[in-house]
Amino acid sequence: GEFQTFQHYFKQINLSIGWTIMLGNVSRRQHHATKLLSHVLSVRSHTVRSDDLTEVGRFTRPKSSGNYSCGQLFIHKKLHYRGVVLFPWVTRVFNRNNKAFPSQFDVKLKAGDTEEVPELPRESYKTDICYQVLVDNRDSPNHKQGIMFLGTDQRKFYTIPGIDYILHDNLLPYEDTSPSQPIQHDLFPRFLEKKSGPGGVASYYSTDMLHKFHEDNFDRLRLKDVHVQTTAGIRVFVCTFYMGSKSEAPTDQHWWRYTIMIENLGDVAVQLRERTWCIYSENDYRETITGTGVVGQEPIIPVGGCFQYSSMINLRSPTGHMWGTYLFEREDKKLCNASIPPSLLESRGLST
Repeated sequence: GEFQTFQHYFKQINLSIGWTIMLGNVSRRQHHATKLLSHVLSVRSHTVRSDDLTEVGRFTRPKSSGNYSCGQLFIHKKLHYRGVVLFPWVTRVFNRNNKAFPSQFDVKLKAGDTEEVPELPRESYKTDICYQVLVDNRDSPNHKQGIMFLGTDQRKFYTIPGIDYILHDNLLPYEDTSPSQPIQHDLFPRFLEKKSGPGGVASYYSTDMLHKFHEDNFDRLRLKDVHVQTTAGIRVFVCTFYMGSKSEAPTDQHWWRYTIMIENLGDVAVQLRERTWCIYSENDYRETITGTGVVGQEPIIPVGGCFQYSSMINLRSPTGHMWGTYLFEREDKKLCNASIPPSLLESRGLST
């Protein structure tokens, strides 16, 4: 269908630097989802007419070293949305399929023996650049992400939609050649200012408002660790963020938000049917939660496709940990389980 055609073109675009990016709407799609295609390919496509396309930019060569600066425009290689970089973080990535990762770490966590959990050696993780990014509203029907945290009064949750975190290799950079604002989001003109360069190429730089936003909320915006595990051809990424605590009798409630991306590396499509979470708190309280799908959905993930969602968790202690399992139904009707790697829930020492 149209989406498969788009994926085919997108893979070819990844290999071609300097091609013009064209934007077109396919009006019959349920969410009027936008498609980013190379004009070299799309003019002969049966799904998008060439006169429906508008140039938005030109791909540039991805960086194999160093990091992208604030203001870099990009397309997400896996989730296919447009965005702009706000801030880079140095992040530790713990891959459970890495032979150097100590298996006893997860064994002790799952048993609740937190005092016996071994230290993680340097070879058990790699460092990567993770970017906080602003997502184009036009792509949000397929990507509903945002950040949430407690305000300074510790009573109300505040949500900023359209902000995501992505690893360095998932960025496909491009330069802006469009006369209009490249990313549609209310915060774009507040967080970024435009400077025109030669050849009609625009660059974007952080504003004082963006600097203050990060200074005021550093601990709740920072992404320290990413946990990854691949089981039965399903790769699961887990990121957690401390949101703050709410004072409620008899003890405070501590809140975290977590984002999970599920990637299908197998040879058949899968549908997420069930989730099981195991949650431990510092006071030795354990809870097991089982439910249908995730966030009210039972997503079908095609071969090579991804699904991402976010949710929240609260504990009556300042630390804990969680892990779980997804139950998938394959296209051939067989069932398979995929592990959700253990993640620490921490509230102390966030600025260190």
